[in-house]
Amino acid sequence: MTRRILIVKSHRSRVTAFVSALLLGATGSGAHAATGVILPPWVCAQPDAIFVSGFEDGEIAVPHHPSSGSGGAYPGDQTRAVTVPGFGSHNYYLHVPSDYIPSRSWPLVIALEGAGGSPAAAVTEAQTIRSQWGSIVPRDDYVVIVPIASGAQGGWIPPDLNGNGPSDYDVIAAAIADTESAYNIELTRRHAWGYSAGGIILHDLVLTGWSGINANTFGAYAVTGAPLAGCPTYNTVQSCVPANAARIIPLDIRIGTSDPALPYVRNDKVRFLNAGWVLNTTLYYTEFVGGHTYSTNDLTQDWGHFCPRAVVP
Repeated sequence: MTRRILIVKSHRSRVTAFVSALLLGATGSGAHAATGVILPPWVCAQPDAIFVSGFEDGEIAVPHHPSSGSGGAYPGDQTRAVTVPGFGSHNYYLHVPSDYIPSRSWPLVIALEGAGGSPAAAVTEAQTIRSQWGSIVPRDDYVVIVPIASGAQGGWIPPDLNGNGPSDYDVIAAAIADTESAYNIELTRRHAWGYSAGGIILHDLVLTGWSGINANTFGAYAVTGAPLAGCPTYNTVQSCVPANAARIIPLDIRIGTSDPALPYVRNDKVRFLNAGWVLNTTLYYTEFVGGHTYSTNDLTQDWGHFCPRAVVP
């Protein structure tokens, strides 16, 4: 079985090349579309409320689908492991809110790192991302999970040319399932973010659909420095095609004005708009001064777009 490691240089060095292709041919995202919901503004200010002031006429109940998981350690930073048949055991990192209680269901953010350059660097990068996502808001009102890229150069391992696994896609799916089993996650409010190679992997998971993950899985997602042109190519499946997504999922795209990927990402913006996304409604697009990097300010703005978004079957 042929397998590729998907690598984009981390923000520590200038991007000199983006991902070349070669991959799978597996299940697309052809399930019926779920329904996106815009939650009332008070949800983000009072995230543990069901109604802002009780059961009164005219108020909107937020969608509620708890995973009812239990047994996970809390609060603070945690490490858990999942086993994927044929692919071994893999650690992933979590941040559990300081006021976490199992009786309440919590939003989830899945964060995917860029290629670190080595396995050790991938571990360090994942820990950094966990810390950043765990500290960007005054109230850390969501659970963060950060899988670790497992390639020999710190990159992500996708499915093979014919769509066969196992791969890091299965690890990501297993980490989500494990978290939802161990913690009480609000399944209508899963969100995802990816930087560089992690954003490319996220585009593929959301737009193409793999390991049970697709655009119906998340309320919204965001990528930084992650061009669709870097997506893997497969024998029988077109990868990362906005028009093929299971639904028009809210998306936040960010790119530095000196990032070598800028021309490609500008083209991505057009592709999403042509496929039905609406600027500043379902597509947020930002060019910031800088290169192939991101900041905690970017994460804060991403969460501002995530927080009021939910999805129901």
